[in-house]
Amino acid sequence: MENKSSKLVPALVGGGVIGLLSSIPIINMGNCLCCMWVLLGGAIAAYMNAKDYPPEMEYTSGDAALAGLLAGCFGALFGTLLGYFFMTIMGTMPWQDMMEGILESDADIPPEFEDMLENMENTGQMGFMFVFGQLFINLIVDAIFGTLGGLLGKALFVKKSKE
Repeated sequence: MENKSSKLVPALVGGGVIGLLSSIPIINMGNCLCCMWVLLGGAIAAYMNAKDYPPEMEYTSGDAALAGLLAGCFGALFGTLLGYFFMTIMGTMPWQDMMEGILESDADIPPEFEDMLENMENTGQMGFMFVFGQLFINLIVDAIFGTLGGLLGKALFVKKSKE
């Protein structure tokens, strides 16, 4: 078995970059440019991982993609938790606005559904469901773009071996 370097530390650092930059208000708007922060975190993870490889081993695209994928997964977790933290500090709870919009609309909503939504809001379950849904979406998007960032990081930062 080959002695490859661990991808955990580079993935945690890349995921930390993704999570932090993707959750800070105003700065998080950079993700509107093709998930810029997620690509950056994946590239950082691939670069750090390639630096740890022994010189006699080739750093493959698969290694870079895996480092980026792991960074994207950690970034989704960190970003969701930090985003919820910042929403709580700023006092903005998007699900409350969504709930008010649904309940105040003129749509024909069955009374049972209205009661269920109000019950979920009163018991705090709506916040949990919103955060869980956000985590699920972030996992999908960040995994895809983190992988692409890892491949981009390999293409930009890793020197090709001489054959």
